[in-house]
Amino acid sequence: MLLKIRPLAFALLFAAFVAGSQGFAQSSDVNFPTPLSSNKFTGTIKARDIGDNRLTTHYFVFNGTQGDLFINVVSSNLDADIDVFSADGLIPLSKMIVASDAQANETGRLIYLRKPEKLILRIQGRTPNDLPATYQISFGGSFAAITGQEAPEAPVVDKGVSGEVAVNSVGTILPQPKKEPVPSAPKTPAEGDSDIAKADRPEPVVPAEAKREEPKTEAEAAKVEPPKPAKRRSRKRAEVVVTESIEPKKEAPEKAKEAKPAKRQKRAAKKERKTEPPKTEAPAPVDPLANVKLVILFKNGEKVEIGMPDLMRFTVDKGQLIVIRKTGSIDRYSMIEVAKITIE
Repeated sequence: MLLKIRPLAFALLFAAFVAGSQGFAQSSDVNFPTPLSSNKFTGTIKARDIGDNRLTTHYFVFNGTQGDLFINVVSSNLDADIDVFSADGLIPLSKMIVASDAQANETGRLIYLRKPEKLILRIQGRTPNDLPATYQISFGGSFAAITGQEAPEAPVVDKGVSGEVAVNSVGTILPQPKKEPVPSAPKTPAEGDSDIAKADRPEPVVPAEAKREEPKTEAEAAKVEPPKPAKRRSRKRAEVVVTESIEPKKEAPEKAKEAKPAKRQKRAAKKERKTEPPKTEAPAPVDPLANVKLVILFKNGEKVEIGMPDLMRFTVDKGQLIVIRKTGSIDRYSMIEVAKITIE
């Protein structure tokens, strides 16, 4: 299929349009595009969450007859790519790039169709800020609307939130409103309840003060005797008997005084038992090599003595006598000058 752009495209813009615009459902699945029943429609792309850089995609399907097909796009606050494909194999026919600006942007394309076929319009983009983006697309020329066909319903993913934590598209935790408990209404007995159900229900308890006495007749009221005054109970006073004064016994404090020194003696005896004999310090171990020493005798009569506690090791390497001390110092002597090496 050949693509052709003619010079009279912009001149035919207003002559080919049919007045009026219509809003359609916006499908994001290429397998379930929204059919266009009018040559003019509008759409909206909502802003995504901060940090979500995904693009929003809308698919529409319409028919095209043989001849020139003109497409006009008016957008606001939209950064998007608008493409037209052949429905048979999704062959690209045209592409428009729309950039956001302070004012509304307008652009258009002219497509030459050599035969009637079904076309798919794809709008893929996003808004550069938190405000929604809008677009209005008009068709002219060889556009043919799809009438009498209902849009197939695409499968919808359940967006319900289950659990105590809800997140948005970038993983930010969203606050959830607290659910207040709904007060339950008191249950009233139904009119059609059976006698068995009524018998099972407990009767309400009425306090004794709330019960009212039935009114009595005058004859019954006359028979009622007035309440007699209650008899006072006479309390007998206890007789006071005077006896001789009894002196308190003085034996108890003496016994208490005698008991205290006994307890102190027991505590002192326990402390004496707990005292242990002083520990004798063990003598430090004697090093058996304290009196052993390495003696090096030279041919010129000199002699070097090194105690074994200060010596780490000695060896002969490449004609030299190497003596390594525990302090880290290393002594080297030529074997030509050494006359004798002994350990005494």
